[in-house]
Amino acid sequence: MKFLTVLLFATTALAQPMTLEGWTSAHEYDCNAAFEHFAPAQVWTVGDFTYSWTGGTIAVTRDGGGKVAKLGLLSGVKDADPETQLVVKKFLADFDKADVDAVIIGGDSAESPEGLDAVFAFLAAATQRPLLVIAGNSERAAAMNYSVSTVQKSGAKHLINMNQVRRFDGHGFDIVSVAGYYDKAFAHMTGVCMITDAHIDNAAAAAKASNDAVVLLAHGPPKFLGKKAIDFVPGVGNVGDERLTALLRDSKIPFGIFGHILEAAANANDLKGSVIAPGKKVGALYVNQGSANPLPWKMNDGTTSYGLAAILSIEGKSASYQVLRAPKPGAK
Repeated sequence: MKFLTVLLFATTALAQPMTLEGWTSAHEYDCNAAFEHFAPAQVWTVGDFTYSWTGGTIAVTRDGGGKVAKLGLLSGVKDADPETQLVVKKFLADFDKADVDAVIIGGDSAESPEGLDAVFAFLAAATQRPLLVIAGNSERAAAMNYSVSTVQKSGAKHLINMNQVRRFDGHGFDIVSVAGYYDKAFAHMTGVCMITDAHIDNAAAAAKASNDAVVLLAHGPPKFLGKKAIDFVPGVGNVGDERLTALLRDSKIPFGIFGHILEAAANANDLKGSVIAPGKKVGALYVNQGSANPLPWKMNDGTTSYGLAAILSIEGKSASYQVLRAPKPGAK
């Protein structure tokens, strides 16, 4: 069992132990908390998973884990309406069948505090697997952090706020987070997290501290090239964040999860923006899982989405992905 203690070369060491509630309170307004740590670790178990938390890192081990690490990818849930819950439950059942090691919620979970409470409570009740959430361009950081804390206090200690925890240390993979968005023009309201250079620097420190293949978790994609890239918007071009591209390149991060550009979803690229087909094992893979919401959305390939998800499989230095599609409402 590998549990991280204090990372002196990459983090600030805090002088005293911290409770989950105390950490949440200290970082209640942070959308990307500093990558700092404390000791001793706080340890708890939910289902088959044991969590060891030291602030900026949470290390998770599980009973019966396999050689291939699998992540269930969702984003853009947006609401807890009955139609949305039906689609998301289907995806969660697919994740259970695949026996994923964690479920990732890549931002745009809801906008209002009431909406966030409903979405996080629904998700936490629907799965006991580690449930990692970050802010996108729809959530106010303070409102999201408060909502996650409220649901955690109800007993959902498998709900992990990746606004405040910058590194998830799993078996065979490490997830490093950059929450929020980089372009103020697409902030849905005041108070939405805007990515800063310091946020990127802390992600680089978290990647440096990692001991397995690193997966970058962000809401918006890196900037790639071409019409088949995961950041391409028709009539606009490639709209990704150049700083995320540099982070992937400079920190040698081989894998990534990005859900924001809905029309470019159900797709993956390498670092050059070349398309990677589902099921193909490669050494560099950056996936856009799209929106899990059933609202119809026209895709770049001419199809219509009624809800999308994906599964990312990691084996050593290679990874592949599988696309999951919800059927058109009413279709048999």
